[in-house]
Amino acid sequence: LTWWLDEASAAGRVNWWAHSLVILTFLAVIPSSKHFHLVLSPFTVMLKSLELGTVPNLDFEKEEVGLETVKDLGRKIVLDALTCVECGRCQVNCPAWGAGKALNPKAVVLQTQEALLAGQKDRKLAEIYSEEVLWQCTTCGACEQQCPVGIEHLPLIIGSRRGLVSNGEAPGYLAATYNNLERRANIWGLPSDQRQKFITSAGLETFDPQKHDVLVWLGCAGGYEADFQRSLRSLFDVLRLKQVRFGVLAKERCTGDPAKRTGNEYLYQELATANVEQLKAVAPRTILTSCPHCLKTLGSDYRLVGYQTEVVHSSVFVEKLTRDTVARERPGETVTYHDPCYLGRYAGRVDEPRALLERLGATVREPARTRDNPYCCGAGGGLFFADKEEEHGARISDIRLKQLRETGSGTIVTACPFCSIMLKGAQASALAGSESAGAGDVQIVDLMTFVGGRLAKT
Repeated sequence: LTWWLDEASAAGRVNWWAHSLVILTFLAVIPSSKHFHLVLSPFTVMLKSLELGTVPNLDFEKEEVGLETVKDLGRKIVLDALTCVECGRCQVNCPAWGAGKALNPKAVVLQTQEALLAGQKDRKLAEIYSEEVLWQCTTCGACEQQCPVGIEHLPLIIGSRRGLVSNGEAPGYLAATYNNLERRANIWGLPSDQRQKFITSAGLETFDPQKHDVLVWLGCAGGYEADFQRSLRSLFDVLRLKQVRFGVLAKERCTGDPAKRTGNEYLYQELATANVEQLKAVAPRTILTSCPHCLKTLGSDYRLVGYQTEVVHSSVFVEKLTRDTVARERPGETVTYHDPCYLGRYAGRVDEPRALLERLGATVREPARTRDNPYCCGAGGGLFFADKEEEHGARISDIRLKQLRETGSGTIVTACPFCSIMLKGAQASALAGSESAGAGDVQIVDLMTFVGGRLAKT
């Protein structure tokens, strides 16, 4: 069924002009309305980085220091700001906003848009968003992942942090962390002989490319944190059981992840350059790590400083190693698995940890916000180093622990040393506070500890 007017008739000419005027009106109105995203969003999606949370390095030879004012914003950030459809997906998935913090990723984008349209080129970004907002981001990536039009929030937030750090305006709690990284090359500020004591007690060999197939990257947590070292001992037992030839570096620096996510780009590049030089010298074919933050930095960020090799998380490596393993005893233990943001969301590794747990007889119960859209533990983006969350709202780690406990499982398993520390801290707070009932009944363990303890029974 069609309806047709003779274009030569008066009615046909009126119809033609009416349609033309409507089209011309919308062409004039759309650029100044919220519907401008209909034009821009295809370009925003097309120009989005292939990897979540990609933040380009600064070029210090060009005297780049980060984002300080509106005129410093790059073209993609400007395009992002003008593309926002105001759907609110970034907002409702942001753990900081969900905990009642001031940070709202949707508001950050719209405030950028407002400043751009107002022509406020010299206005400081810290005035637009407030420094409080910029330092509440955990860099979990939920906002970017959920955006339907390809807006990238992290380059804007981390770029703004870089501008503040370059002017000496980082939060006070980061000063000690930066000092530790500069002096000791680890986040704790501990001497390297403590790492050497662990290497000796665990019977580890120094990596030799002629002798070993895998380089195990200990990281700051593995080199110095006693609780996580128990998890690594379990990993070493599995590797030896499966006759994997592995070694560690004689000396190791922090990958620089904390410096990069908090905006101290100069310190990050110093650490990364030194690590890359050392890694190129020993030339490992495979780097194995149990820290998702190290996984992201070594596997993705280091490509931007000229280094690339296979970097694998222990959950993925061990899952592949144990595919021929069947538990003789299936105790029917029920566990809840917490996906670390940098493993589940950034790396997309959500099946391997669950396959390991189920292979060893566990039944996995899923919490709210799981798999590739987990709720953050609150450690990322430098918040791990904060003395306390002074702003209004709840602690992100408290909210996540509550979600995990609501599954009713007696064991919470995670695969990140910093998730483990944050969740155990939240558990300690719950035991000391008004929510102590049942908090002590839940055991929080690292995945490799869980696997190592049960693999011996298979």
